[in-house]
Amino acid sequence: MNVDIYRAYIGKPISKKSIKIEYDRSNKNRPAWIYVEGLPRNTFIISTRINNKIILYKTYLTPKLPLFLPVDYTKEEMKKFYDKFSETYDKYIKQNNIAAAGFLLKKLRLQKNVKLLDLGAGTGIGSIPFIRAGYKNITLIEYSPKMLNCAKKKKELKKCRFICKDIRDLNLNEKFNLIFSIFSFGLHAYFSREEMPILWKKIHKHLKPNGTIALIGHEFQVPKSLFKEIKSGKKKIIEGYRADWYIGSKKEINSFSNLFQVIT
Repeated sequence: MNVDIYRAYIGKPISKKSIKIEYDRSNKNRPAWIYVEGLPRNTFIISTRINNKIILYKTYLTPKLPLFLPVDYTKEEMKKFYDKFSETYDKYIKQNNIAAAGFLLKKLRLQKNVKLLDLGAGTGIGSIPFIRAGYKNITLIEYSPKMLNCAKKKKELKKCRFICKDIRDLNLNEKFNLIFSIFSFGLHAYFSREEMPILWKKIHKHLKPNGTIALIGHEFQVPKSLFKEIKSGKKKIIEGYRADWYIGSKKEINSFSNLFQVIT
């Protein structure tokens, strides 16, 4: 596979002498990710020629890290991207996620002996404020093996349970008092609008009666047929970005017709 990067987002030709390229080689058609050193600062999009085909790549989550994935990425490419991102994820994301999780925690009223589920846990950053606050029974779900391996190495999380699984395939034979997620339900991030009704149903299924759902950085409307809103709002976590947050309680489904309306 021949990868040639020749333009940055500003349309300015790039001097090949000034850049250093590393890229995923697991796919013959195109790399799942491209890492480029020597680009203009905060380059958001690069234009590449791969096997004589023009393909656009974009930054993800932070333009400070010159790691790019295809604009029209697939689920498998996203997974490989996060495997690579795991090498520097904490450096670029830790401060924001710690702050976001800490904010949610202050809004919650939970007993210390409850069971918690962290969806899209990444390197486990979002669970750390809960551990520090005395919560011990935490399960972390993450679909990138390398991201989860980083979480397993954190001393603060050594007593947590780790499950490598796509949230779309979540089917644990147990229920939790709290299911929370830090920036895992952003629009056009991981899940499509078409997938969300099924994901809401899965979250509902894994909550105990009157269990709590807590989200920050989500951009999908939480279905009122499944959850009763307790409180919500916007919080500035990242400079220039006010994240939506939501805390709700599980509603019991009393009829098949109500459930049918939720998932269709």
